[in-house]
Amino acid sequence: MFRFQLTTTLCYGPDSLSALADLDGRRVLIITDSFLAATPLMGQVRSALSAATVEVFDQVIPNPDVAAVAAGLRAFLAFGPDALVALGGGSPIDTAKAVRKLALEQGHRADAGFYVIPTTSGTGSEVTSFAVVTDPHSHAKLPLTSADMLPDVAILDPEAVATAPPRLVADSGMDAVSHAIEAYVALGHNDFSDALAEKALRIADTYLVRSYRSNTDLKAREHQHTGATMAGIAFQNSGLGIVHGLSHAIGGSFAVAHGRLNGILLPHVIEYNAGVLGLRPSHVSPVGRRYVSLAGAIGLTASSDRNVVFGLVGWLERIRRELEMPASMTEAGIDAGEFRAAIPALAATARKDFCTSGNPVPATEGDLAGILHAIV
Repeated sequence: MFRFQLTTTLCYGPDSLSALADLDGRRVLIITDSFLAATPLMGQVRSALSAATVEVFDQVIPNPDVAAVAAGLRAFLAFGPDALVALGGGSPIDTAKAVRKLALEQGHRADAGFYVIPTTSGTGSEVTSFAVVTDPHSHAKLPLTSADMLPDVAILDPEAVATAPPRLVADSGMDAVSHAIEAYVALGHNDFSDALAEKALRIADTYLVRSYRSNTDLKAREHQHTGATMAGIAFQNSGLGIVHGLSHAIGGSFAVAHGRLNGILLPHVIEYNAGVLGLRPSHVSPVGRRYVSLAGAIGLTASSDRNVVFGLVGWLERIRRELEMPASMTEAGIDAGEFRAAIPALAATARKDFCTSGNPVPATEGDLAGILHAIV
């Protein structure tokens, strides 16, 4: 039996921040970072919460670790909120998720709800039960999962992403693309996740580069925002794969943005999963035919299934170029020798990553190492 879960209420479109009026009269803790705490967006959030008692924890750090989550928990316990609001990208949202989980374990429920206001269009964290916390000792990224971390309400207001800089749009957008593609072929894929993944990819095909090129194209920003959430719902209900397993491993040791890593890895992982690199020129595996089907959703055709798979890879490489993203680790600024030396450890870490278990094709450490060598 499959189970497809839609737990989070989505408030989207212009003036979605008005949904915060549901928290009138409540004690509300906002978890965010120091940059967002000083922006006009925070002013809009505070205005929407004018009838609530508000406390702000703004000490979220990039790639939050155990210490950062502990600081957030202390702020939660000291204030005793009725509701929790996460404002930001993946780091504030993941921090808030972990804080909520730990608070629940200590008997503090915040029954008025867990609200998330994403300021990037890519992580999908606003609709998933996953969070990523960095181990301060090994620097490995540790994926966490619990139904207790699912937000109650996600507010997808285009104003929250209107001022996102182009580089952030590119990195988060490629993350959303990777979610859609991995969700479509993951072991847990189903009719419902397929539909959302296909729609998310069509939206990215139409609006991602437009959103990157202009922060005044609010239509593009709004659609890319909702498309990223669709991709998040898809992978929440289907799983991911070795793009994310490898990306988590690399990101724990090398300072390259997660979406950028996904963009480097995706073409190589598609070719590995599809089985198109062998000696049989017409051969496409059953997983490869899944990629063919997804490619059809964005209008890609070719003379053979194998060429359609390569067409999907070519589409990704074109999008990556138009987003001015690197195609290799060296282009991302990482020393080639240092990266090669780390490959055995990275492959071992990726093999144990939670996301790797959802990949449609089993991958040994040797297979993962081969992909890592290909992206140097």
